[in-house]
Order: sequence, then structure tokens, then C-alpha cells
Amino acid sequence: MKIINAMSNNEEDIYQNEEIKLLLSALNITPGKYDAKKLRYGKLGICVDADADGGHIALLIMAAMTYLAPDFIKEGRLCWLRSPLYIVNNRGNETYYFSDEEYNKVRGKIKGEVTRNKGLGELSAESARKSMFDPEYQRLDILEYDPHAIELLTQLMGSDVTPRKDFIFKNVDFSTISE
Repeated sequence: MKIINAMSNNEEDIYQNEEIKLLLSALNITPGKYDAKKLRYGKLGICVDADADGGHIALLIMAAMTYLAPDFIKEGRLCWLRSPLYIVNNRGNETYYFSDEEYNKVRGKIKGEVTRNKGLGELSAESARKSMFDPEYQRLDILEYDPHAIELLTQLMGSDVTPRKDFIFKNVDFSTISE
């Protein structure tokens, strides 16, 4: 089950959603009474598959945190914990690349066995631990609060379909989509 879209559902449904309940409980956030001093964790890292479904889940989490505790985001506590899209293994030494663009810059110049990961489930336990939790390799991007971005998120995730449809038709080159 996915987390509910907090931008397009009513308050009762939002707070009855099991994933919302778990998120609030894990962080120790009381709805309407956000207190950074009471947080169980200092940051929330969104870690999802690097595909369209993963992107949608990330947006749902961003929407939930915007609705539930916007100050959490303003304080720089919401992060994107990247998982490697490519792993190059050269005699036991792994190098991680977190996007197609990053990998394409070195393609042909690097040696070793290349693995493209379709999702988090394809990572070995050791590769996941090292690439996401070892500070030397970890890619943790803080999602900065930006009123314009929040407005866009609200428009795209809201219950009114028109802004989402307009955005898609203005910004998507459908000739490049193969998924």
C-alpha cells in the first residue's frame, strides 16, 4: 500500500492512512503541534527506486510532509537518500553512479563489470549499506524549502487535475518516452 496523497484527500482520510500514522509515529510528530525538540530522528531520507513509481512515492512523501509539518522541511530535515543506479565493480572495488548523466560522463573510460540497478531490491546488502549509509559514498541531498516549489507541488499533487494536465503538456516531450 502507498502513502495517501495529502494534497488531494480530506483530513480524516489522511490521518486514517496507515503509512501516515507510521510516519508520524516514527518521527514523533503530533499533527498541528510540530516540535523539533521532540523528534525521534533529525532527518527523514526518502529512498526510492530510480523510476517513475519511485518518483511518485517520493512526491507523495514530500506532499505528506508539506501538509503535516512544513517546518520540518523549512529546517532542512527532509532529504533525498539516493541509491546507486549503476555500480561498477573492478576487482572487488565498487564505484557508484547515481544517475544516467553521471554514469554517461565516464562510460567507456572506466574498467570493470557494470551493473544497472532497476530498484533498491537489486542491491546486495553490502552495496546498499556502503552506497547509502557510509558517509564516504552516501548521496544525501537536503530538499530545500522553496515557496515556489511548494506551490508547484500543491498544484501538481492537488485534487484539481487542470494544473497537472497543463504542466504535463507544456513540459513533457512525449516523443522521448519509452516506458
